[in-house]
Amino acid sequence: MFRTIKLKLPYDASLLETGRQFREACQIVLDYGFLEKTFNKNKLNRGTYKDVREKIPTLPSALVQTARDTASESLKQTKLMKKIHRKSHTIRYDQRTFKFYPDSHTISLATIKGRLVFPVADSPLIKKHTGKYTNAQVVIHTKEGKIFVMIQVEVDDADYETVKKKDASVVGIDRGIKNIAVLSNNMFFNSGHLKDVKGRYQYNRKILQHAGTRSAHRKLREMSGRERRFMQNANHVISKKIVNLPFDVFALEELETAKMRKKKNGKKFNHKLGSWSPFQLEQFMEYKAKDIGKSVIFVDPRYTSQTCSRCGHISKQNRNGSEFHCKNCNLQLHADLNASRNIEVLGRSEYFRLLPTSQSLRFNESMPTGMGEASNKHHLSGWGS
Repeated sequence: MFRTIKLKLPYDASLLETGRQFREACQIVLDYGFLEKTFNKNKLNRGTYKDVREKIPTLPSALVQTARDTASESLKQTKLMKKIHRKSHTIRYDQRTFKFYPDSHTISLATIKGRLVFPVADSPLIKKHTGKYTNAQVVIHTKEGKIFVMIQVEVDDADYETVKKKDASVVGIDRGIKNIAVLSNNMFFNSGHLKDVKGRYQYNRKILQHAGTRSAHRKLREMSGRERRFMQNANHVISKKIVNLPFDVFALEELETAKMRKKKNGKKFNHKLGSWSPFQLEQFMEYKAKDIGKSVIFVDPRYTSQTCSRCGHISKQNRNGSEFHCKNCNLQLHADLNASRNIEVLGRSEYFRLLPTSQSLRFNESMPTGMGEASNKHHLSGWGS
């Protein structure tokens, strides 16, 4: 498992010039790779190493190689479909070119002036994430006049292993397109704001693609990544709110988007599904929960939306869109809330089943009587609420 430590560095002239030369080296490789239609690292190295060393003699050879690797990944990402103009002054470091000293709060970095040692700001993450420091990135913000270093740490999963408790509290979570997450404690995270923003991105993309001008393509390049970063931030916010709730275990359905995407669902539904990112939310929840000693478990999703959370009756007719109306006991409930309560019971059963023998409990898998009669008053209107 990997963690990232973000630390502030002094705004040093040698780092600024190293960043400028690193960008120049990347651009030489990018231009060559686009011209030769290759992102193979060996071919890029043979075709550009001598040229880079002649044009930028003060850039350390190890940084020339990491610049090549950075350019290779950018070319591969764009599939050689467009020419890349690198603007970032970010410098990539590997184990040959940096050394972090957490005890003294210093870091040694390769620069155009040789190996230099810089002080770094203190952070609680230094003590929290201990392990092997695998690589680093120096991010230079010239407009703000700030420099940060992002250090990647490989930590032992055992350090984050959660202790299973026989009195653990469990909450079920149903993920969907209309509601990003619905919890069995009556908490809703709806997708209204997300759909509005993603709809604007989709509309602007369509207009610019239809225009087809050079400035439109430039604008499309500028827009690329913004929607992804927006969704990533939303999932960070939601996952943090969820794992900080007073529960020990978070039960999720084990989803497979590939199986959900069917021809009979229609183009419109599959388009919405394509812009949905439940797995990212799942990943964020897993590592955030581990950090604070909580657990995320997965249950079989079959029939969770068709089963009554009060009497256990299973029928397709129980659900009609977002409404759930049990044909057996007459329970009426929001369909996603009903599913989340079924997920909670399955999650509790799975969690206690996996307890060590010494802590094992007898658990009645039948649904608690009156579970569906709880009020549905606790709503969060909007993902950021």
